[in-house]
Amino acid sequence: MSKTFKDHLIITFPIMFVCWGLCIILGLNGITKSDHIWINIPYALGAFSTTIASYIALKKNGEIKGFKEWLKNVFDFKQSAWSYIAVIILVALNTLVLCLAGGCENKAPLYMIILMLPIMLVGGGLEEAGWRYITFPELDKKFGFVPAAVIMGLIWAFWHLPLFFIPDVNQYGQNFLAFIFGCISLSFILGAIRKVTGSVWLCVMTHMLTNAVPESIGYDFYGVKAQLITMIIMATITTVWVKLYEKKSTKAVFEC
Repeated sequence: MSKTFKDHLIITFPIMFVCWGLCIILGLNGITKSDHIWINIPYALGAFSTTIASYIALKKNGEIKGFKEWLKNVFDFKQSAWSYIAVIILVALNTLVLCLAGGCENKAPLYMIILMLPIMLVGGGLEEAGWRYITFPELDKKFGFVPAAVIMGLIWAFWHLPLFFIPDVNQYGQNFLAFIFGCISLSFILGAIRKVTGSVWLCVMTHMLTNAVPESIGYDFYGVKAQLITMIIMATITTVWVKLYEKKSTKAVFEC
């Protein structure tokens, strides 16, 4: 693994443990986010740990010249229409399978998904500046798509683990096994998008969409059965997509 890969993880996890560890300790002593707004500061720093680490690791190892180049690489908006359509299809399929496997309800008009997107940029989307910019491509290079997606999903789930012990956050007291399955499922989706399109931004957008959809369509996110079924189906679909892409890429190389 590259030094950038190692540095990113070495920086990400200590920031996360210190910040979210503090939130856990405060919560155990009855000091919660809902009663003390300042707790959102260490909470937010923990959430941005992978984003902060991305810039530091890339700059430290000479892979970017500065913040402007980093932003340009993360927000690489200029992608084909088909790439954007692929994102929407995958998010829609993921939502459909979750609904069919565990049931769903209409919580708000569908336009709420669009309205929530700016919030979800900071509420999850910017994680991709680390996970899919650095971590997944390195794992994919070493292990191949399927093992890389599974390993990335496990790393991602473990990074979220402290949230299950912080009062007043969505994950508090929920089923962590279901969450692991959900992380692996999304890891296949996001990994496939990163591999096929080469875009970090499309991964950011996908993450934003998957976090925004539940604001409109309520599904059983913490149901083990629903997440397991969704993981298997989405892993199969995205693996087939990646294999077709690899086959097409190989054919194009030989033709050249």
